[in-house]
Amino acid sequence: MQPFTTLTQKHFEHRLMDNGLPVYVLRKPGFNKKYAVFATRYGSLDSEFAVAGKGVIKVPDGIAHFLEHKLFEEEDEHVFERFAKYGASVNAFTSYNMTAYLFSTIDHFPEALTELMHFVQNPYLTEANVTKERGIIEQELRMYDDNPDRRIYRNLLQALYHHHPIRLDVGGTVESIQEITVDLLMECYRLFYQPRNMVLFVVGDVDAAQVFDLVEHQNKLWRYQEQEIQRIEPDEPETVAQERIEDQLSISRPRYYLGFKDRPRGEGKELLKQYFIMNMIWSSIAAKSSPIFEKLYNVGLIDDSFGASFQSSPRYAFSVVGGETDDPNKLDAALREEISKLQQTKIQSIDIERMKRRTLGNYYAAFNSLDYLANSFIGHLFNGTNFFDIPEVVQSITVADVNQYLTDGLQFSYSAVSILMPEE
Repeated sequence: MQPFTTLTQKHFEHRLMDNGLPVYVLRKPGFNKKYAVFATRYGSLDSEFAVAGKGVIKVPDGIAHFLEHKLFEEEDEHVFERFAKYGASVNAFTSYNMTAYLFSTIDHFPEALTELMHFVQNPYLTEANVTKERGIIEQELRMYDDNPDRRIYRNLLQALYHHHPIRLDVGGTVESIQEITVDLLMECYRLFYQPRNMVLFVVGDVDAAQVFDLVEHQNKLWRYQEQEIQRIEPDEPETVAQERIEDQLSISRPRYYLGFKDRPRGEGKELLKQYFIMNMIWSSIAAKSSPIFEKLYNVGLIDDSFGASFQSSPRYAFSVVGGETDDPNKLDAALREEISKLQQTKIQSIDIERMKRRTLGNYYAAFNSLDYLANSFIGHLFNGTNFFDIPEVVQSITVADVNQYLTDGLQFSYSAVSILMPEE
C-alpha cells in the first residue's frame, strides 16, 4: 500500500506562471468546500530593507498590517460585499513573515478566485481612507493592549529581545501608525506585492487546468514593478533584554509566562526537525498527560490554562510556557526545578516514540482541513521548508536529538519571565 502522502501528492499540481507567480493546486475529490490563499512574503518583521538604487528604507512598524486592511477597500464597494454575492467568505491576516488573503466557498469558485486576485492586485489608497484607517487601527491596538493574553505575551517578547521587530505587536504601535502615509503604503505595496514574492494556493474539488487558465488571464491585467529586496536583519544579541517584566491589568487572577530565547538551527529539514523536537519537549512538560503538569496541577500552581509552544523561522526561534496561577513566583521556582530535573533524567525512548506517532497522526488528520493545509503549506514555503517533508523529518528524530535540544534549547541564562498581576 502506498503511503498516504504519496497518494495525496498525486492530486498535487504546481505551475510557475510566466510572470514568476508560483501557483499550487491540491485537488480533494468529493469535498464540497473550496479554499484559496493568495499570500505575499511580507510581514511585520519587514520594517527595514534595502532596494537597488534607493538604499536602505526604514518604514513605520505595523505598515504590513495597515496595508492588509486597506486592500479590502475599493472605490465603488467593499470587497466583502462582492464575495457575499457568491456565497463566499473572505478574510486576511498578517503575521511576522507574511500577509495572506483568503476565501472559502462551495459555489461560484472561479468568480471568487477572480475577485481574490483582482482586489489584491489593485490597491485603492487615498488620503481620506488612510486617515480613517489610522483611527480604526488605533482603536484595535488599544483593545489589544487591554487583552491580558496579548499584553503578557508582548511583554515577554520585549524582555527576550533587544532590537528584533518581533518584540512589537504585528499591528505596530499607536505612535508608529501615525507615521504611515499613502506614499509609504504604495512604496511597500510595489516592493512586496510582486509575483515573484507571492504565491497562490488552491485546495478543494477543483479543476487544476481551469485554475491555471484563470490565473494566467488575471495576471495579464496585473500591473507591477519587479524589484530586488534585501531584508535587513537587526543586530540582535544572544542575551535577553530583561530577565523579568511585571505589569498590571484589570484581571481576576495573575498570569505567568516563562520564555526561552533560542536561534534557528539550520534551514530546510533541519529547521523542521528543530520545530518538532522542541514541541515534543514542551509536550513532555506542559501536556495535560505529562507527570510535570500533573504535579504542578495537584499542588494548585496551575490550571487548565497552562500550556507551552515553540515558534521558529529562519529569522527567530523562541519558547513560551505558562498560564494563570495564584502564585507566579512559586510557579516560576517550581517550573524551573522540574525542567532542570528533566534535563538530568532525560526524556525516555518510549515517550518519544509515542509523541512521534501522535505528531504523525495529527499531520495526516490535518489533510481533512482545507484551510489548515493551505495556510500551513504557504507558511512552510516562505520558511524554506516543505510541508510534505514532515513525516520523513518526524520519523528521523532520535532520543539523542531530543535530549540534546532539551539542554541546548532550554537554557535559563537565555530565559525571561513576564508576569501580569491584577490592578491594586
